[in-house]
Amino acid sequence: MMLPRCLLLLTALAGVASVHAEGPWRSIRGEGLRDMFIDHELADGVHYGYQFGADGSFTGVNMGKENHGAWRSVGDEFCWTQRKSKSAEECFEVERRGNEVRFSRDGTEVFSARLSPAKGRAVKRTAQ
Repeated sequence: MMLPRCLLLLTALAGVASVHAEGPWRSIRGEGLRDMFIDHELADGVHYGYQFGADGSFTGVNMGKENHGAWRSVGDEFCWTQRKSKSAEECFEVERRGNEVRFSRDGTEVFSARLSPAKGRAVKRTAQ
C-alpha cells in the first residue's frame, strides 16, 4: 500500500518540477512580438504549422491544406488575417514560456503551440 502512494507522490513532484523548470509565462508586447515571430515556425506538431516572414506574410499548412496570409503586431497584440473566403483579422495577446506560446483574447486562451526557428524554409511573399 505504501509503494503506490510513494509512486503517486513522486509523479506529482516530477510534474511540479518540470513546470517550475520551464519558468512562468511572460507577456510579449510591442516590438517584442514582431521580433519573436520573424523567421520562426509556430506549430502544434500535428494539425498545423505556420512560418512567418519579415515582410508580414505567413505560409503554412492547417489540417493538410495549404494556408497563407498576413500578420503584424498592433500595440501589444499579434494580429493575422488568413487568406480564405470571408476571413477577418484576428488579434491576440501573447504569452511565452520557453518555446511554448499561448494566444489569448480577453484573458481566455484561444490556442497554443510551440515556436521554433523556421529551419531554412523560405517564407514566400503572398500577394496582398
